[in-house]
Amino acid sequence: MSYRPGKLYVCPIINTMGPVVDSRHADLLNTWADVDQGCDKIFSEDYRSRYPDSDGRGAVFSWFVISWSGFRSNPVQRDFGYFNVLDHYVERYAEKMRRHGDDIYWMYNHPPASGVGNEWGMDWGQNAQYLEILMRFVAERSWFPSVVQVPTEAQHTSHFLENFFPFDLSNRNAVDIQWDAKNADGKTMAQVIDWRRAPHNWDAYRPSAGDYQVAGQMKRHVGRLLDIQSIVYVLDEQEIEKAFQRCLEGHDVMLSAYEHDFRDRADVIEKRLLEPVHRLARRYPEVNWSYANSLHAFQRITGQSDFETPSFQVVREGHGNLLVSGQGDVFGYAPFTFFVSPGGDYHYSAPLKVGDNKWLIYRNAVVPDGRLFIAALSPSGRQAVQSFSVDEIAESPLA
Repeated sequence: MSYRPGKLYVCPIINTMGPVVDSRHADLLNTWADVDQGCDKIFSEDYRSRYPDSDGRGAVFSWFVISWSGFRSNPVQRDFGYFNVLDHYVERYAEKMRRHGDDIYWMYNHPPASGVGNEWGMDWGQNAQYLEILMRFVAERSWFPSVVQVPTEAQHTSHFLENFFPFDLSNRNAVDIQWDAKNADGKTMAQVIDWRRAPHNWDAYRPSAGDYQVAGQMKRHVGRLLDIQSIVYVLDEQEIEKAFQRCLEGHDVMLSAYEHDFRDRADVIEKRLLEPVHRLARRYPEVNWSYANSLHAFQRITGQSDFETPSFQVVREGHGNLLVSGQGDVFGYAPFTFFVSPGGDYHYSAPLKVGDNKWLIYRNAVVPDGRLFIAALSPSGRQAVQSFSVDEIAESPLA
């Protein structure tokens, strides 16, 4: 058997949260104009082409957007709203993203019971803001994110993600993470973002149903994402070299590291990620490496790249129930389904699986005169978003 080194996919990430004002941190970008000025550097042709990959292509970035919704106070002047961050990046940079091969994904931090806008909640039972955000993404922007990042992931939230999302870029573990460092809300890193038992190599893994931090039999893939430079961790060359060495063992590897948009960090990304990868690649001429956005990298390292886009049909069965039938493979237990009333109210409704690619929505969950929305992803992250007028859904011929 001939030996083939694996391929390395390098994925610089920007967690996009928009401007923030905090007198304790002088390096924060306080306005969208300042944030744009920092991001403009990253989108410049010179910056992207400075450290080309094995095929001579320039850097590709992934942009994980957050929704500042579900909070009641705003002590650091975030730009609150479901779409404020997403729309800003789409309106300003969509064409440049397409040209460079970038893409946008979803980052979620849960609002706490206090409602304070710079604290993170851990109890997803205390409110369901994640559903409110996803429903609006689907209904108002026709978008269901193919890759998610939930740094505060816990056991119960792992099971929610397993329902819908094939690719989860949340593992923050490294040998020398400062787990006792304190966040803005006073909690330690480990209290808010606990990945201490997760793999600290560059292998993506399928999590266990009993522990999201260890490998098991769940279907989604969890990837590793490290800080480029923060109070808890600074990316070092040893970590980057570990990715090349893993490729020499015959494995395809995704190397992901992130910065935030509320600091001007183009130079830091270059210094700690782009330049070291380019330089270290000379030591490993056997390893072909390329830049990729997060979805493409996940698809390549997992082999999940050949599924068709799902599609759906809906009929009205006896007693007023709705039967949803799918075409193509749907990741997870069921598609993401909800209703929007004529008055604009959102009503989440999880369907019951009743057969192979068939799900039932009971009549007492149906919103009369409303609109049914269905969203799903294939195992390779192909997105489907459809909607149906409830009053126009036909009776099943078997009803």
